[in-house]
Amino acid sequence: MLKRKFDYLDAIAPAPAPAHKRPDLHVANDHDAPVASAARSLQSEIGRVFAQENTWSVRRTVAIGVVFHLGVFCALGLAAGGALSQFAHH
Repeated sequence: MLKRKFDYLDAIAPAPAPAHKRPDLHVANDHDAPVASAARSLQSEIGRVFAQENTWSVRRTVAIGVVFHLGVFCALGLAAGGALSQFAHH
């Protein structure tokens, strides 16, 4: 029979794997390469696609941004108006 609690735990659970040594940290310099993450590569690909398109312009980007924000502000205004009308009825 197992005499100690540790003997029981060792019998039912495998021994943990040895921990990997962490890499040494250092301050980045000119010889270090940047990390190429999935988000950064996607961002660069999207930028390249928009740069290749001749019809895309800053004016179009600003116009789309204005329309988007007007839609958001209108939705917020309608929601605020609905909330105020609910408070007025009570």
